[in-house]
Amino acid sequence: MNMRRSNKRGIVGIEAAIVLIAFVIVAAAFAFMVVNMGLTSTEKSKEAIQQGLKEASCPLTLDGSMLLKSESANNVSTIIIPLKTLGVKYVPMWTNETVVSIKIGTRVSVANIYSGINHTIDPSGMAFDTILNLLPKAYVASESIEIKGGEGSLLKVPILPGSVTIVVNGTTILKDKDADGTLYNMTDPLKPTQIGSINYDTGVISGLTEVKDGPYQATYRFGSAATLVIENDNHDDSLDFFEKGYLIITLHPHQRVFPRDNVLIEVRPEKSAPLTIEFTVPEAIPANAYVTIE
Repeated sequence: MNMRRSNKRGIVGIEAAIVLIAFVIVAAAFAFMVVNMGLTSTEKSKEAIQQGLKEASCPLTLDGSMLLKSESANNVSTIIIPLKTLGVKYVPMWTNETVVSIKIGTRVSVANIYSGINHTIDPSGMAFDTILNLLPKAYVASESIEIKGGEGSLLKVPILPGSVTIVVNGTTILKDKDADGTLYNMTDPLKPTQIGSINYDTGVISGLTEVKDGPYQATYRFGSAATLVIENDNHDDSLDFFEKGYLIITLHPHQRVFPRDNVLIEVRPEKSAPLTIEFTVPEAIPANAYVTIE
């Protein structure tokens, strides 16, 4: 009898131990889950803070004095801005993610004139006159384009991305709305449909198989442009910490800068605060001269 009671107590003790172990395992798993969730939450908070700091500060800064280049007396045709990175290894400067806007007094305001990096020019040891002569001159064009077999070509290149409009008829308009070389049918602006493509360097348009053969009117910009040229260029689409960039803004004759004009320029890289540059043009500028802006 005592033996049975002892066995019973032993079995009860084992069952209690099993239940206790099960509770410990469940508690450990729950604790691990809580800790893991806490770590995940902490990591996400850290990423959010880092992204916020990135967007609140500009990774670009001026690297010296700016230059104004005049074409004739008191007529500034070019603005040269030296740039370098600040606190980062590189700053993406590709065309469809970077915005350069300019406001000149109350006469001129252009939302985006950035035309990308010109990798064909190495400014190292070059005079600025030589660099400016190598840059393409870009203004506004309006011309007739002949479409045949879905293909055609615009005459004046390189073309400013995001500036192309082709009027097929009164209701059908084609645009490169994303500035990436893709042409869209904008008949319904709320539901644009991809219809073809354009090569900004050659002006060749292709893929317009839905457009009947014939002449159509095209307008596009190949004018007032901000072009980045880079010393020690490694030919990627970023400004690296070991490179020095020159943002060269060439101005259309109708968008020139004159004495006592207040000029506001914003350079906004991808997902970052803009570099804001503001200055007043000196009262007198000689013809064909470079003027320093501190």
